[in-house]
Amino acid sequence: MVTQNENKVLLIDDDPDCLDAVNQILQRAGYKTFTISDGRLASQIVTEHKINLVVVDYNMPEINGLQVINEIKKARQDIPVLLMTAEPSDELKIKSAKAGAFGFIPKPINIPIFKRIVSKAIQSDGMRHVTVRRSFVFTRVIQWIKHK
Repeated sequence: MVTQNENKVLLIDDDPDCLDAVNQILQRAGYKTFTISDGRLASQIVTEHKINLVVVDYNMPEINGLQVINEIKKARQDIPVLLMTAEPSDELKIKSAKAGAFGFIPKPINIPIFKRIVSKAIQSDGMRHVTVRRSFVFTRVIQWIKHK
């Protein structure tokens, strides 16, 4: 079993202040972190390192968070990804679920909730039944929204 301080989290955000804040939260919680400001490097990093979780911002200049998720999933389908955004919407939540995101984190971040979600995402690493269940739930949410 991997201990918390052996878990590696890749953080991706073009905002250096936000990147630093999330980095500090996770390092204080005992995680080893890698930080980048360019999402185009994400798939390379997850293939070269044993990353257990990716946390990515949605609004970035060169490549948005959904595009990053798609690239990561091409490289490593098993890795959980959390999408952060300051502009949450139901449409973006649905798109992130379809792209394969494990979860959705609104900004500003609620630190205790964020740490719980990070822990659950890392524990789910490689667990296919979590993906199936999440897919089922999001399918139901999409159906409910369409019939609204």
